[in-house]
Amino acid sequence: LISIIIMRIFFIGGYWEPPVIAYLSMSVLFSTIKTYSKNLQPFKSASLYFSVFVGIKWLVGVFFNTTLLYSGGLLYIALGLLIGLFLMEAYQRLYYLTQDLSKMNRELKKSKQELTDTVHELQGGIFKFKKVGKHFIHTLCDGQFYYQKGFYSEQVVGKSLRTIDASIVPPHLVSQLMKYYLQAWEGKEIIFELPWPDDKTIILIALRPIKRNGQVIEVVGSTVDITERKKVESELRATKELLESFIKHNVDAITISDREGHILQANKAYEKIFGWSLEEIIGKRLPCVPDFLMEESLKNIQKIITGESVVTRLETVRRRNDGSLLDVSLTVSPILDVRGNVIALSAICRDISERKQAERERHRLHQQLKDSEMKYRALIEQATDAVYVVELNENYVPSRFIEVNPVGCKRFGYSRDELLSLPFPNVVPQDSKMIVRLLEKIREGQTSFTLQDEYAFPTGKIITTEFSVRVFNLNGKKVFLSISRDITERLKTEELLRKSEKLAVVGQLATAMAHEINNPLTAMKGFMQLLKSTETENNQGYINIVSSEIERIESITNEFMAVAKPQVLKIQPNDISVLMDQVLMLLQPQAMMNNIKIRIDFTPGIPLIPCEGNQLKQVFVNIIKNAIESMPTGGEILIQFDKLDNNQIRIRFIDQGCGIPKERIPYLGEPFYSIKEEGIGLGLMVCYKIIETHQGKVFIESEVNKGTIVEVTLPICTLQN
Repeated sequence: LISIIIMRIFFIGGYWEPPVIAYLSMSVLFSTIKTYSKNLQPFKSASLYFSVFVGIKWLVGVFFNTTLLYSGGLLYIALGLLIGLFLMEAYQRLYYLTQDLSKMNRELKKSKQELTDTVHELQGGIFKFKKVGKHFIHTLCDGQFYYQKGFYSEQVVGKSLRTIDASIVPPHLVSQLMKYYLQAWEGKEIIFELPWPDDKTIILIALRPIKRNGQVIEVVGSTVDITERKKVESELRATKELLESFIKHNVDAITISDREGHILQANKAYEKIFGWSLEEIIGKRLPCVPDFLMEESLKNIQKIITGESVVTRLETVRRRNDGSLLDVSLTVSPILDVRGNVIALSAICRDISERKQAERERHRLHQQLKDSEMKYRALIEQATDAVYVVELNENYVPSRFIEVNPVGCKRFGYSRDELLSLPFPNVVPQDSKMIVRLLEKIREGQTSFTLQDEYAFPTGKIITTEFSVRVFNLNGKKVFLSISRDITERLKTEELLRKSEKLAVVGQLATAMAHEINNPLTAMKGFMQLLKSTETENNQGYINIVSSEIERIESITNEFMAVAKPQVLKIQPNDISVLMDQVLMLLQPQAMMNNIKIRIDFTPGIPLIPCEGNQLKQVFVNIIKNAIESMPTGGEILIQFDKLDNNQIRIRFIDQGCGIPKERIPYLGEPFYSIKEEGIGLGLMVCYKIIETHQGKVFIESEVNKGTIVEVTLPICTLQN
């Protein structure tokens, strides 16, 4: 613009069109260049402007045919351009300086506001004061602490301690605060605690002097609410005291050691339990650990430090000062710093020697009890008697089996597991005679008694049993122990012994009687022979009667002698059918005379039997004669032969006679016991004796007015007999 004005004044005169067009063109181009060349240096910008300026002037001069614009006035053009450039550069620098100052002012205000906001939002509080004359005047007071307490900076700023409202600084605190203010103004950093006027808050105040050229120009104070911290400190102090009291008065030995196991601290219980004084163990490495456990203990320490494992209630041994070993329960825990690093170890050793001794004693007693139990169980398992342990309910009624031995299982026909799982009433009927008697005695309060009776077991076997019962408490429950003994064979043996004794007496009596009777009987027989030679018709009948009675007496004495005098057996194999035929040939006439038919049911293939033939024939004769005599009106006698599976044969004599009452059957075969009016009770006794001698058995079944079955079993010939 300046160069155009110069040209207009000095060269062009009144022609305004060329300069104006040039000015407008340069304004547009310079604005464009200005926009896209902000980062160019001033010299480069001036060069660019000059080139554009000259070019436009030349084009305008050509267009208006103004030679001056593109030839003669270049010097003036350049001069005007340089003056304009210098003015523009000065203005540009001034403009940028103004912009920088404005920006700095804005940033300063922003920083000041941020600082104010920061101070305002502080949880604590910040205040400043200066000394003006003799007074300390507060120049700043801000922070959330003050706002929470209900006052604002306007109530403090510009005021001294004595002029601040008493609700903020009570009068009794002014002198104390003044002392701290004076110390801070003298250049000391002061930190002190002070209770807030509400008596519930404790604050920490720090005063820090600000110096310039060695002189304090201002003091900055900070206020922090430490109520919670003081509370935590108090709790920590109480906890510490409690912990110290716990360690000091604990009956367990407690030690604190470093990471290598060196003792740092120990309580009095440690001295008492292990016999070491504190002076002896402080600084020593695991003094109570025996040598054979040292390596293991050190490994455990490293595992605890690395967190691989923990030691809790580990039962081990530790060494006393006198060298003896002590049973202890050991718990080792790491002690951590605030960063979680293990800095030490605490160990608690509890003396469990008495408990371990009790455990060893209990183990010994338990082992003894176990051994005794095994012995008694072995005795019970091997016992030939049935042993039961039965639980009673509250009404003293048997409820279930608790224990039973193999013999007892066999009696009932169940396995042990089955008996223990079944209710007692499912196995033993509650209305059985034996159970009724047992319950009566238990309810009467008897704790030990014996019962004897016949009992029918679920297997169908009927035996005479002797129950020895003992009632006692087991694990808080009433139970009874029953030892059941099968005395069937014993009773039979006793009966046989009784019979043997009776037979011995009978034998002695029979021998004496036969001897005493035979002497006069021989004389009587001799005289009867003489009388027969002189008999007449008048005395013939009497002589025959006397002779018959003498023969009867002789047969009786022979039976006596048969009982008394042992027979020498000649055992040899015999065909039972042949022996029976010989017997029937003797008895068939008597049977026919009594209108009795004898029928034989013989099974082919009956093997031979080892026997003394005459004795067996005597048995058969006796049985058949008894059958004939039981049928005075006639009937039938059936004789059956068959072979049993147990190497025995069975002969059954079945008649249709008058029968025998059931209550008299058990006494058959006893000496001098007879169901016939004229019998002396020795015939059947001799039969029983002969069959038993041949290792056989006699069974009698009978029903009155229906008949009798006599069953004889005998062994067959085998390699053994």
